[in-house]
Amino acid sequence: MTCYFQGCTAKGITREHIPPRSFFPDGEKEQLLTVKSCERHNNAKSKDDLYVLAQICMNASPNNRAREVFMERVVPQLEFNNGALRRRLAEGAVSLNHGTVKYKVDIARLDDFFTALSCGLIFKSCGSSLPANYSISHIYHNFRNEADSEMHRIEDAINTFYDGRPMAFMEFGDPDTKNERIYTATIFGVPGFKSSITIVHRFFGVFRVTSMLTRVVKAGLPNPWAHSDLMQKTAQGR
Repeated sequence: MTCYFQGCTAKGITREHIPPRSFFPDGEKEQLLTVKSCERHNNAKSKDDLYVLAQICMNASPNNRAREVFMERVVPQLEFNNGALRRRLAEGAVSLNHGTVKYKVDIARLDDFFTALSCGLIFKSCGSSLPANYSISHIYHNFRNEADSEMHRIEDAINTFYDGRPMAFMEFGDPDTKNERIYTATIFGVPGFKSSITIVHRFFGVFRVTSMLTRVVKAGLPNPWAHSDLMQKTAQGR
């Protein structure tokens, strides 16, 4: 069996956890979904796992179990390797009034993480890797650029539209996430890679990321299953 990652033809000789094991407290193994991976893609995002987990927990706490996971998984690593993780999190931080701190988010790190996670969920759901004619982008609903109100409206509309379960014709597959208090994923898309695909990730019930896997067609050809058309078809069916 080949590697789970989009475009990779290498043999899957290791197992990649989706999400990583570090996201779950000790003793809670029911969430540990795995996919076949080559060595390169098993290790490619591991350097970002704790950084992403810290950002999620800081923006989800004190809801649900975010604080518990942060204290158990992130805090012990803050001083490891001469404080590398602490420095990475503090880079670009700005002190605000009342002693609060606004932390800069390295979106490139999050993009790499969620691209790999999305590829893993697709593979887990249907047994095939994402075809090469799909582009991948992500919306981080808990992070806001205060200056861009129009983008806020678009993101809010996407957030509202992809709330709940997909209609029958949009049930791409179920990755079977089990620990709902920590992580769930819902996949919207016509099975068999016949449309664009949307993945809604939820961490601790409150931190939400929407991954847009857009099916790209050749120039000049219609794409009746782009995200905008899928939203219209689904709205008509409701």
